[in-house]
Amino acid sequence: MNYLQAEHLKNKRTFAKKLIVLAPVVTVLMNIFAPLWFQLNSYNWWYILLYPGFLTLVCAMLEQRDNGKLKYQAVLTLPVDLRETWKAKIGIAGLYVTWGNLLFLVLNLVGGYIIFAVYEIPLAVNVLRAVFGTLCIVIASLWEVPLSLWLSKKVGIFLTVVLNVGVGSILGIFAATSNLWFLCPYSWVPHLMISVLKIMPNGVPTTMQNTPLTFVEIGFTLLLSVIVFVLLSLVTAKGFEKEVK
Repeated sequence: MNYLQAEHLKNKRTFAKKLIVLAPVVTVLMNIFAPLWFQLNSYNWWYILLYPGFLTLVCAMLEQRDNGKLKYQAVLTLPVDLRETWKAKIGIAGLYVTWGNLLFLVLNLVGGYIIFAVYEIPLAVNVLRAVFGTLCIVIASLWEVPLSLWLSKKVGIFLTVVLNVGVGSILGIFAATSNLWFLCPYSWVPHLMISVLKIMPNGVPTTMQNTPLTFVEIGFTLLLSVIVFVLLSLVTAKGFEKEVK
């Protein structure tokens, strides 16, 4: 907990924390002028493009906070456990992206109710599905946190964004509707949304031809993401300790 508190204080008043509010607000505002498709479009834009960018930038900025010009020299002068320091970065990044998702959830539902009050357009995504869908987005993308932190340390912010957002989003979109979607971690979120939110990766509502996942398959996917997250966290923490010492 002390490591987490220190990492949180270190990023006080930084742009990484501002992104927690900025990314969800921008996503909602980009779709507010299409009231009929507001909820579906904003969710689709969120998990396909805006959220991966938000997650990657938050992780990269947290990592570069110590890596930048100092190259972790300030950390090495302190009597701290390097593995715990790295795990604290993962924990804080995970908290930040979770807060961003929760804010997006609230904005999406509030926007949906406002549109219903003004235009009498019913909610396309009800509260329960929205909550469960947001939970799936968070858990199924957790593995990207240690990966993005590690990529930032190895290749910098720019290439991390290109690899994790550009390449990752393209792979996720194409693999999400294939039979081998479970082999591509980037496809886990968009594939889950087909069943949970009834949205195809291209933003089109699902049809009867789209086979929904069972709760067992959804649970398996979320469990798989957690396992990959834990493994990546342990491996990158060990690698971080060896490289920085």
